[in-house]
Amino acid sequence: MGQPMKFIAFDLGASSGRVAVASYDGSHIRLENVHSFPNGATRLADGLYWDFIGIWNGYLSGIREGLSRYPEVRSVGACTYCNDFSFVDRDGALLAPVRSYRDRRTVRTEDYSYSIMSREELYSVSGNQIAPFNTLMQLSAMKAEGNDFVLSHADNLLFLPDLLTFYLCGERVTERSIASVTQMYDHGASDWSCEVLERFGIGRGIFAPFASAGTVAGTVSPSVLEGIGIPARRDIKAVVTAEHDTASAFMAARADENTLVISSGTWSLAGCESAGPVISDFGFRHNIANEGGIEGHHRLIRNVMGNWIMQEVLREYGPACMRGGFAKLDAEAARLDPYRFVIDVDAPAFFEPLGMREKISGVCMEKYGAAPSSPAEFAVCVGTSLAMKYRWAMEKLAQLRGRDFGSINIIGGGSNDSLTAQRTADVTGLPVVCGPADASVFGNVIFQLIASGEISEVGEGRAIVGSSVDFRHFEPALAARDDAAYKKFLSDFSL
Repeated sequence: MGQPMKFIAFDLGASSGRVAVASYDGSHIRLENVHSFPNGATRLADGLYWDFIGIWNGYLSGIREGLSRYPEVRSVGACTYCNDFSFVDRDGALLAPVRSYRDRRTVRTEDYSYSIMSREELYSVSGNQIAPFNTLMQLSAMKAEGNDFVLSHADNLLFLPDLLTFYLCGERVTERSIASVTQMYDHGASDWSCEVLERFGIGRGIFAPFASAGTVAGTVSPSVLEGIGIPARRDIKAVVTAEHDTASAFMAARADENTLVISSGTWSLAGCESAGPVISDFGFRHNIANEGGIEGHHRLIRNVMGNWIMQEVLREYGPACMRGGFAKLDAEAARLDPYRFVIDVDAPAFFEPLGMREKISGVCMEKYGAAPSSPAEFAVCVGTSLAMKYRWAMEKLAQLRGRDFGSINIIGGGSNDSLTAQRTADVTGLPVVCGPADASVFGNVIFQLIASGEISEVGEGRAIVGSSVDFRHFEPALAARDDAAYKKFLSDFSL
């Protein structure tokens, strides 16, 4: 191969977005961050919304910077969090702002939603976790509160990454990994569930045609390029990646049958690959999700609340608490008793923003008669609590699939958290490998490589990523106290 091939990958998380240029030389992928910007939901009188215009501008700024540095870029692709969406009319006009999955309307209307189809019925069809943030719950809430006029008159519903692709190239598609987690997808039929759509009164025509990860949606519009000051070209492809960021992240993981993968970011998603969906009463009772859409790479996932809790704690403390950076915080935390304060990170109270320190303190006062009082104490509390819930999720997944795990691979931004990684090794008794931190971006690039014809399948991409990343290893120091602390955690929170 001559000059390395260049691709632009956009990864949007709940707290930030980043655009990277990936260089591929035939055996390694090198990432260069060219733009990043903050992201977050804004509360209006009627609910919680994403700033889609700001997200779009952030994406364009990254594309402009990437193409300015590397005019030879071949394609662009985006992955984001799942479930959130908006509507466009036949002319492509955006008909509504993008509501956040953390909006409380789905909680207010859950009795209405589950009166149409019970939780058990929905799980038996979709295999998705039962959660207020699912797309179906959002659409049902619109109907329950009389806000379904947009749904009734729109030409298409487009999920967030599909919306970005549409405005980039003018093509309306829905990528399957995003569709597979909406609570409206039938894994057996590889299609929307006729039963769910009919029961909830959702017309199938609202959805765009399916597209598979690793295909080309279209070419970036010359008018888009001209609008950001880039000479118009007609050969930059808009690629359909695994647009659910967790799906992309898993593609870059060490996802062999022996390894539990924890995609750690705002959410933590503990899971493994399986040959196909596993939908059972056990899975329903423990809220284990089936996520698909990528042939040969079905995923069994258990959501854990993740780094969102600590992000909120640090936000509440303000910038001053991070003087000295995470290294100073970790050093302070390492000197503390790791088991003094433990919470169930999946308690409903921690799902919503605001008052996170107060909510954690309330639980700890009730359980222990004391509460964390410094950023380091909160960090230890959250890190140990995550490790406890990771072990719980791992044990449930092992029971569901009938086979234990032998190692753990933590990927995503949370893989940089050495404190939680070591605690996870100690609590689970398994070796932990951390990396890649940029898993979603690497997975995004894998599908751009497939679309370009440079590689033919995910396994090749994983091997390339494996040779491109430095991994960190954490060995367990499992002691009787760790096991006793885990048993106490189960008892304290009735798990």
